[in-house]
Amino acid sequence: MAAPVASAAPDLIDVRVLLVAYQGAAGADASVKRTRAEALERAHMLVSMAKSGDRFSELVPKYTDRLGVGDELGVVRMRVAQPTLLSAQLAQAAAALPIAAISEPVEGPEGFFVLERRPDPPVGPTRIAAKHILIGYVGSPQGMDGVTRTEAEARALAETVVKLAREPDADWDALATQYTDEPGGKARHGDLGKFERGKMVPAFERAAFVLDVGQVSDVVQSPFGFHVIKRYE
Repeated sequence: MAAPVASAAPDLIDVRVLLVAYQGAAGADASVKRTRAEALERAHMLVSMAKSGDRFSELVPKYTDRLGVGDELGVVRMRVAQPTLLSAQLAQAAAALPIAAISEPVEGPEGFFVLERRPDPPVGPTRIAAKHILIGYVGSPQGMDGVTRTEAEARALAETVVKLAREPDADWDALATQYTDEPGGKARHGDLGKFERGKMVPAFERAAFVLDVGQVSDVVQSPFGFHVIKRYE
């Protein structure tokens, strides 16, 4: 069955990203020893695996050389006209793909990228205001200094914070001051102000933009840790 075709000229898209780096590529880790030719061969192998039935969402965490970009499965939400986490070249390549299609390797300064076009974000508000409480843990891709709790401990604490924040007499400011690990977040009680789609990491955005005003989210995991989000506008 053929993949459904993407709608014409979307501005906001979701794309899953897998990077195969090589020695000397921009930002390549010192542990990467493969040559450019070897990286290209590996990228073609991964394209073949994905097109032969392997789930791309499972290939990304196993094979990517670019951790901490997008959500835990490598999904990046971005505006095609003004990409942030990806180059304009990669954004255009992603936008040209049909929904659910896998790209051939696309070379960038960091190495060879394989892209999967995801279904476009749902229509809804384009700008909201929200607060969040961030619970970090050791080993998160975008971890913070000074955090010592495990991932399991962080998730359990975040679930407790959700329950506290949903109580009728909950004091959000007090909860944020007590629990958030976001640098500078205690002082502003986790207030992120107003932001548009495409500005936050995908997992956070997907949760925040479906909230009603005043609603508190379930626990949301991102490369930074676990979030509890409250939309206020």
